Amino acid sequence: MTKSVRFILITQGVSRVTLPLIKSNHQICGIIESAPRNYRNKSNGVLFKVLSSIYRLFNRSETLENLARKNHIPYFFMTSNSDSLEEWIRSINPDLIVVQGMSQLLKSSIFSLPKLGTINLHTSLLPKYRGPNPDFWHYYNMDREHGVTIHYIDKGEDTGDILCQETIELPLGIRSPQRLDILIGDIGLNLLFKSMEEISDGSKKGLRQSTESSTPRARNISTSEHANIIDWDSWQGIRIWHLLRGTELWLNALPKPKGIYFGHRWKIAEFIPLESKRNKVGHIYKDGERYYVQTLDGRIYLNLEFKLRKLIIGLLLHGQ
Repeated sequence: MTKSVRFILITQGVSRVTLPLIKSNHQICGIIESAPRNYRNKSNGVLFKVLSSIYRLFNRSETLENLARKNHIPYFFMTSNSDSLEEWIRSINPDLIVVQGMSQLLKSSIFSLPKLGTINLHTSLLPKYRGPNPDFWHYYNMDREHGVTIHYIDKGEDTGDILCQETIELPLGIRSPQRLDILIGDIGLNLLFKSMEEISDGSKKGLRQSTESSTPRARNISTSEHANIIDWDSWQGIRIWHLLRGTELWLNALPKPKGIYFGHRWKIAEFIPLESKRNKVGHIYKDGERYYVQTLDGRIYLNLEFKLRKLIIGLLLHGQ
């Protein structure tokens, strides 16, 4: 019979692994919420409080802190690997730490605390795409080979010994949320449970990774890079469509909608190859009732859906 593991989860928000891990046969004895990258505490500002109140009217999703409280699980909001975090973990004394999504590297004084170590779910086939943003760079490179790795955390960035991996080929144009539903919600969770069980009964040892990677570090891109991330003069339309559609929730490679659609985002529809082009590449045009962006070899059609809450939130954020 598999031994139950007492573990602490480190994640950001209510992620794809949170509820399944809470409901698992293993004992979750603490939740650490990793603060977003470049987090600054603005909670004392009057404008922040007003904007937060209005945002909550439109966003009813549950917070990780509330979920922890409802399930009587100790909660810690982590802004750095501070002494207070180490003391908090020591007081709980977990067998294992499980990480899925965090904005900083753990110090050795933290990841070495549990007797069974600290493991991470990474959405690439390590050592490919080490770093915080493998999702984006898979789209950027139009890499059809996707996968998940469960590995131990060590002093490097995604360099720890590998416990298990699984490869999958996904269709071009799959949007990031659907991609991550498959990689994390389906494949990743199964691998994570398998690894926890094998670690608990001592039947699994990690395999050392190669020190070399066939891809550059999967870094985050800065906001100043968004507008020029696409090479409109040389990239084929299918590659541009794949990147835009995959990252449509956050990449600002296209001019934003204006007028009553202020605060909205373009929804990336289909790509239609065309032999000749009459317009400038990278520019948005309208064909009857439909918008499209011109590429070297076709058109990427764009959709808009008006939502009042997006207009209001866009205007509020614009006025900060």
